[in-house]
Amino acid sequence: MKTIEVDDELYRYIAAHTLHIGESASDILRRMLKFSAASQPVAAAAAPVVKAEPAPAPAPAAAPVADVKTVKTAKDKVRAMRELLLSDEYAEQKKAVNRFMLVLTTLYALDNKAFAEATESLHGRTRVYFAADEQTLLKNGNQTKPKQVPDTPYWVITNTNTGRKCSMVEHIMQSMQFPAELIEKVCGTI
Repeated sequence: MKTIEVDDELYRYIAAHTLHIGESASDILRRMLKFSAASQPVAAAAAPVVKAEPAPAPAPAAAPVADVKTVKTAKDKVRAMRELLLSDEYAEQKKAVNRFMLVLTTLYALDNKAFAEATESLHGRTRVYFAADEQTLLKNGNQTKPKQVPDTPYWVITNTNTGRKCSMVEHIMQSMQFPAELIEKVCGTI
C-alpha cells in the first residue's frame, strides 16, 4: 500500500463520497473512477504520469448550511451532514457548544418541519431544551444560558454537558430518520 498526499479540498471531496463508515480511500476512488484492481496490470502503475485537465472544483464544503436548503432525498441529507463534519468551519470550532450549534443549524436547514417535530418532544424532567424565544427557556431556569440557533427561529439551552448535547442531537437525527452510524459519527464529533 502506497501513501499519497492530497490537499484538504480534494480530501473533503473524496470523503464526501463515502458510502459507509470504514470505507477506505482506495475503495472510494475505485468506485468514483470506475476502476477495479483486476482491470489494470501492476506494471501500469509505473507508467509515466500524463498531465490531464483538472476536474471542476466541487462546491465549497466550508458553507454547507447555505447549500442544503434544496436537499430533498435522504441520501442528500446524509451527504450534507458528512460535508458539515468535513468542513473547515466545523473543524475550526474549538468549543463543543459551537459544533452543537452548527449541527443544529444544518439539521434545521435540511428539513425545518421534521426539526420542529423533533424539538417539540425534546425536553427534560424539569427543563425545556428548545423554544421559540429566550424567555421561555429562562422561565425554566436562570442558568440555562439560552442561545439562538443561527439561521433559525429556535433558541436552545447551552449550559448542558456535552453528553446531553449529544443526546439532543441524537434524538433529533433519529426523528429525522438519519442512519444510526451517521448519528454516532456526528455525536462523536461534538
